[in-house]
Amino acid sequence: MVRVVFALSFLLLVGCEDGSRADSRTLDVDDPEFRQGQTFHKQGEVRKALESFLKVIDNQKGAAESHLEAGRMYLELQDPLPAIYHFNQYIRMKPTSQQSNIVRQMIKTAEKQFMQQLPGRPMEPDALGNADLNARLRALQLENEKLKRELADYNRTQKGLVLPPKTTGDKPADKPATAADGAPQRYRQYTIVKGDSLTGIARKVYGDASATRVSAIFNANRDKMTSVNNLPKIGTVILLPE
Repeated sequence: MVRVVFALSFLLLVGCEDGSRADSRTLDVDDPEFRQGQTFHKQGEVRKALESFLKVIDNQKGAAESHLEAGRMYLELQDPLPAIYHFNQYIRMKPTSQQSNIVRQMIKTAEKQFMQQLPGRPMEPDALGNADLNARLRALQLENEKLKRELADYNRTQKGLVLPPKTTGDKPADKPATAADGAPQRYRQYTIVKGDSLTGIARKVYGDASATRVSAIFNANRDKMTSVNNLPKIGTVILLPE
């Protein structure tokens, strides 16, 4: 859309000029440097050909054909950004020429080449075409947020079943893997508060402050405690066998 508006504006500016100015746009093909550029290109000397076409552009106004040839040379040299610039200059000068549609396709080819050269190849040229990269990134962010919510929901449903704590060193936790009836051992979570002790916790939670209960709590939390009298700091979450 921007190219179209720009081209129309340019046509309005030059529409009242005399024919000699418009005809000057085709004179660059008669320039010796232009013909030298064509010769260099036939010989496979792409860089030398490019230098010749750029000299014509520097020396003449409205050198549309030289812009087109310079764009082609840059495209062959895998340098898409200046190629796009020179192709756009040709379109600006000759928007209704027979070659204009072909040049527009060459601009798309250069754009794809540029995308392929970006770090990480964020967009494959034929897979996404001219898709907006920002829109693609936003879609990925939304998908990531959705996965985070699903994970949080899953974790909330698993709070009733807590896995046994990790062991420390080479010594495994001194805790049975199964309950007395052979079923997998289940645990509840308990947060240490001021004034707690294992005996007090056992009495508060189980109504039973026996040594067996205290020992069971200690064995379930050996990764956090070194003895039955050494409770973790206030706010620490421990496991209580059910």
